[in-house]
Amino acid sequence: MGRKKKKQMKPWCWYCNRDFDDEKILIQHQKAKHFKCHICHKKLYTGPGLAIHCMQVHKETIDSVPNAIPGRTDIELEIYGMEGIPDKDMQERRRTLEQKSQESQKKKNNQDDSDDDDDDDEAGPSAPQVAAVQPQASYAAQWPSLGFLRSLALLGCHLEDIKECLL
Repeated sequence: MGRKKKKQMKPWCWYCNRDFDDEKILIQHQKAKHFKCHICHKKLYTGPGLAIHCMQVHKETIDSVPNAIPGRTDIELEIYGMEGIPDKDMQERRRTLEQKSQESQKKKNNQDDSDDDDDDDEAGPSAPQVAAVQPQASYAAQWPSLGFLRSLALLGCHLEDIKECLL
């Protein structure tokens, strides 16, 4: 066995702690929520870019990033997507995610342990039963066994194609 690979962190917005599946969507979010000019609604790429734009175009000073949580409003930080996030915040985020993962694993293990202790004296099945799907009554006489039809469906055959072949 080799070393365990370090898990890649999901993209997240440093300004508001929101999670994203894709860094491109994170960048769109940052441009729309944190780097958008409140005067002309132009979307910029970074906090410093927004500050420079507002100063040069509108002669207005911006001192904080809009819609950011307290303590994360520094307009001078050059953050673009996941690039430029302070190391201490990255480490803190990684630690928080690891703690949450460990807690959920403990909960899962506790639930699994309690499931093992269940008494099976209860009447009825422990897992829900799925009812078999029956063909429509008008076709029932023309159709072969349900097992055969299920096999065709598992192979990806469409119901209409099967019906045409059988008729």
